[in-house]
Amino acid sequence: MGNSIKKLKKEINYIFGDVIDEANYKQLEKPDVDDSIIESIIDEAVTAYEDFYEKINAGRKVENAKKYFKELSAELEGKVNELVDKIKAL
Repeated sequence: MGNSIKKLKKEINYIFGDVIDEANYKQLEKPDVDDSIIESIIDEAVTAYEDFYEKINAGRKVENAKKYFKELSAELEGKVNELVDKIKAL
């Protein structure tokens, strides 16, 4: 399980890094978009990143780790899709 936790943490780093990069790119691409909107999306991504790290660490103590991490992966996918949709809507 430790190896897949490490893999999941790397995936989270990569995914949220890409989301933040895409938001910053959108800020440069569309200067007419209010900066506070993009900053709120970035703040939401950072908060989600921190929350997922906490959930991963908490998952080490759950009884059914396989189910927990499967649900966590689905939650991660949903949150990332939500953030990407917000960026696309700008």
